[in-house]
Amino acid sequence: MTIHTPVSHANRTALPRALLGRRPIRKSEYQFAFEMGELVTLLCTGEQAVIVARLQMLDCIDEYVIELVEVDCDPLRVLDFQIA
Repeated sequence: MTIHTPVSHANRTALPRALLGRRPIRKSEYQFAFEMGELVTLLCTGEQAVIVARLQMLDCIDEYVIELVEVDCDPLRVLDFQIA
């Protein structure tokens, strides 16, 4: 009968890079409805805007930061159902 000693986890920092296993890259499966830099229209006013940032918190509704085209104002935060 063979008795095996338990193997503890390897010290990854001590191993050469060639011996380290490659960890799979986790890609987000979630897709936003609108892309950064995309030209959109506000449904309530019909004004055109550009998407400058996207936010999504814990499986809630997507939120976008937009800048209105040819209007000098601060960026606005809107929800996905407020733009087309």
